[in-house]
Amino acid sequence: MSAALGVHLVGSVPLASPETVFRTVAAAVGDRVRRLPDGETGPRADWIVWQLPVFTAHPLLEVVPPDPKSWRPLARVCVAEHARIEDVAFGPLGYAEAAIASYRVFARLKRDGVVPAGCRFQVSLPTPLAPVCAFVVPDDQPRLEPAYEARLLAELRAILDEVPHDQLAVQWDTNFEIGMLEGVFPTWFADAKGSILERLLRLARQVPADVELGYHLCYGDVGHRHFTEPADAGKLVDVANALAASLGRPLHWLHLPVPRERVDDAYYAPLAELRLRPETELYLGLAHHTDGVDGGARRIAVAQRHAPPFGVATECGWGRRAPASIPALLEIHRALSAPVHAAAPQRAFAWPDGFARVPDEDWTRQPVDTFGLRYDTVEQHGWYRNLDPTVEDLARHLKEGDVLVDYSGGTGILLDRLKLRIFDRQVGMLIADSSPKFLRVGVEKFGDDPRVAFRLLHWLKEERRLAYLEEVLDEALLARKVDALASTNAIHLYDALPHTLASWARVLKPGGRVFVQSGNIRNPDAKPAEWILDETVWTIHEAAVGLVRNDPAYAAYRDVLDDEARMAAYVAYRDRVFLPVRPLDYYVRSLEAAGFRIEDVTARTIEARVSDWFEFLTAYHDAVLGWVGGSAKVDGKGASEAAVRDRLALMRHAMDTLFGGRPAFKCCWTYITGVKG
Repeated sequence: MSAALGVHLVGSVPLASPETVFRTVAAAVGDRVRRLPDGETGPRADWIVWQLPVFTAHPLLEVVPPDPKSWRPLARVCVAEHARIEDVAFGPLGYAEAAIASYRVFARLKRDGVVPAGCRFQVSLPTPLAPVCAFVVPDDQPRLEPAYEARLLAELRAILDEVPHDQLAVQWDTNFEIGMLEGVFPTWFADAKGSILERLLRLARQVPADVELGYHLCYGDVGHRHFTEPADAGKLVDVANALAASLGRPLHWLHLPVPRERVDDAYYAPLAELRLRPETELYLGLAHHTDGVDGGARRIAVAQRHAPPFGVATECGWGRRAPASIPALLEIHRALSAPVHAAAPQRAFAWPDGFARVPDEDWTRQPVDTFGLRYDTVEQHGWYRNLDPTVEDLARHLKEGDVLVDYSGGTGILLDRLKLRIFDRQVGMLIADSSPKFLRVGVEKFGDDPRVAFRLLHWLKEERRLAYLEEVLDEALLARKVDALASTNAIHLYDALPHTLASWARVLKPGGRVFVQSGNIRNPDAKPAEWILDETVWTIHEAAVGLVRNDPAYAAYRDVLDDEARMAAYVAYRDRVFLPVRPLDYYVRSLEAAGFRIEDVTARTIEARVSDWFEFLTAYHDAVLGWVGGSAKVDGKGASEAAVRDRLALMRHAMDTLFGGRPAFKCCWTYITGVKG
């Protein structure tokens, strides 16, 4: 017997949290798994049972007793007597929420080297048929299946929107379908095999080709028993071959169960008829806790006489097992399998000789500033999803050993995201910014990371300008030149844009790319309901003026409204902080004039929560509504604490008035990619 090729986990693992699952499995068999599920921890541990409340709590469904002949004595539902089936729609099922939260943990652990670089995040989903057949009375199953399928596919789309496709693997858990083929579960369709295959293919078409796809074919595991004992693997092979022949897209793996008692050739003989495509990995569920390595080895020896090369798994998920059994179960898998990942060599990014990552400048020795720390929390705001397309662009283009400049990179929010996206390459990243407070936070976050460097764009008083990029880079890096530059949420702030872009061109290699994006570019492709982000500030001002004139609560601030000179001064100060919006064509022409060929321009809709935008603007309240209580920039004296409180209350009141109490508003973000000629 030779060792099986790798290990597959079906889904559930009875440990405390997804992080515990990732760490435990990676430590034990990390070199043997190509994908890692989150363990379906907590309420998800018992496969689809956690979906029962989705049905029983629905207002258009009635709860009825279990069928005495049911697979488990669980309540069921039927459509309420006076309900219309077209009105039945399901809300969130929880699969997307759980997967998205778990992926964040997975990405962090992959960044930190806990999870192997070549390992994908596995999301195991039941076919819609399973919860419908389990929890709906037979007469209503065909009526409710479309509604539940629609919601489950919406959950899948939400996962696809949030998890990078090259990090994702989707498994369809196929249980009730096998029971129907065995005649154990009733069907409402005449051609069971054809109808089941049509459903499985329909689900496969919802998974993009750049996401890995697999199927877990299952004979059940209630009480560690099958719903029927298969005569052999024949029906599993029939389904596997039908999928392989009909999918029209890559099928990356198939998992087939093997009963513990079957060490006879008769069970495994149909495996010789498997007609899998070259990319499809086969995993046989022949590892059993009860007879350990010896029993698994016996089953492997028989299977290898009939099956193509395969990896090892258990028959089903582990969620119904005792947590104390997991270490031994993992050791069984390790003993029965061979690695699929070679030990990755420890690579380190190398800056040019003599290059100082953290310059010997006074700002690097200052304490971390609270304003900088506060700004760094903006990445928690939903509207900062505007970084996601840039992160994806950088992940596509950056290569091993490249250097990226994050221009106006502030505290390093873009790099935070990028480090959670690129796991298989060592890339140097330099944050250049004009704020020593922001850069100091960046040093606090990334100072120990040898891939990250920092440069302050000093203000040159005599020349009344910021230092150009090449003026703050070491000669060694200038000689090498950089491969890419990103400017996120900042280009609209550059007063001397042509000079800034020319400095970018001077430090980029020929063929180097710039990735520019901003929510403050007037894009002709913006939809009518989309805001330019900073223009909300002007509208907040107008709404606030109206409130002060008409609401007695703000009467103390009315007089200044009639002082035209002071109001003009406040507005001028505001417009120095929130600059007038320039059209897209201005940026395109400026980039081209600096020597960049425009490769792509896109507009995307980004949703901003009013509460998040308010929180961001509170850091700039003096510019937004400085006329409420006065401003040091205009009056030489700042507002009192009471006036600041009134100013913030008025700002929020104006925003609620402006957006009609809605929790969010839509913005247009513009993305420009240019290539140095």
